[in-house]
Amino acid sequence: MNIIAFLLCVVPIWAQQKVMTAQNAQFVTAHNTHLERNHHTFVVRGANYWQAMNLGMSSGPGNRSRVLHDLQQLSSMGINTLRILAASEASQFGQAPDRIRPELTQSPGIYNNDVWEGLDWILAQLPHFNMTACISLGNFWTWSGGAPQYVSWATDTRIPYPVQWDHKHKVFSGGDYDEFLAYTAHFYNNTRAQKWYRTHIRRVLTRTNSVTNVPYRRDPNIMAWELMNEPQYIRGYELELAKWIDDSARLVHALAPMHLVTSGAESKNGAHAFKLMHASPYVTLASCHFWPLNWGYYNATDPTIHSIQESISKMQVFVRNNAQWTCELNKPTVLFEFGLMRDNWGKWGGPLDAYDPRAPVTHRDMFYQAVYKEVTRHLNNGFAGAA
Repeated sequence: MNIIAFLLCVVPIWAQQKVMTAQNAQFVTAHNTHLERNHHTFVVRGANYWQAMNLGMSSGPGNRSRVLHDLQQLSSMGINTLRILAASEASQFGQAPDRIRPELTQSPGIYNNDVWEGLDWILAQLPHFNMTACISLGNFWTWSGGAPQYVSWATDTRIPYPVQWDHKHKVFSGGDYDEFLAYTAHFYNNTRAQKWYRTHIRRVLTRTNSVTNVPYRRDPNIMAWELMNEPQYIRGYELELAKWIDDSARLVHALAPMHLVTSGAESKNGAHAFKLMHASPYVTLASCHFWPLNWGYYNATDPTIHSIQESISKMQVFVRNNAQWTCELNKPTVLFEFGLMRDNWGKWGGPLDAYDPRAPVTHRDMFYQAVYKEVTRHLNNGFAGAA
């Protein structure tokens, strides 16, 4: 072979490798305790947009003009990551309280194509706003069907709903929370539920976007796959939980090796639980959430500084602990959820007034500023951002 022929063979290979390297750099990757994209540090400045899949539909509840308006607003605020859902499950017993509709999965293996296409459309919009997605493949809670719906399908039993606000009938309904946890814990070790959940993982990750014609598993605008929103650490199910995380994360990594994988954990149960839920080598991004009202730190009807200050103090300890634990695992973590209701005292003291968009945000502003300050202190030393 003469030198010209040799060069004609070699140069295309070199050029192809260069292109592949550039393409790979578009993916968000973990490097010790920080993230990178395009060879630069990537800090998650995120927002939770759970309704995205349904709002992206071309019919029914879809509202694409609203989505575009929302994305424009979020982008102008510096948001670069959306946490969205790629899973919702219908009940075999008819309509269930407070559930996203229409559901993506009508029954195991049966999907609503209009909802699929809503997800396709949403993902196709993200690069226009310089955004990535963290996509949740499941949910522990009933508002999307979630893990309890898998158990319901597998056992053909009704979900023992915990107490929750029924927006349709304007009343609290449901029963014992511990009964709900015990029921849903069976998701971790029910063979049929696990089979259907992994089938769903494969269906999502092997899907090709109908708008962009890019397979999900090769889309650099997807930052991470989340196994489940808030899988609960339940005593007596520790081994089953750890096995479910490792098996599921291994499957996701095998299907989409360029994407990050996170468990979706709240990380509220201490160091042992944190490490159990993030120890798998296939979990490449840790996760934590902080909800002071839900966890009993905040009194929503107390207008004084004492209630919000306790929430801030608890949050600071929580962030410092999670930063330490994730550094010990040499992984980055993201505060994927935090929040506080609006003022719920004085003129706004009614049971639903704190959800009125006209209600002030006195304590919320104080809390959010404290969260951003604390997370910023630990950037690239455990934390990689917040949503």
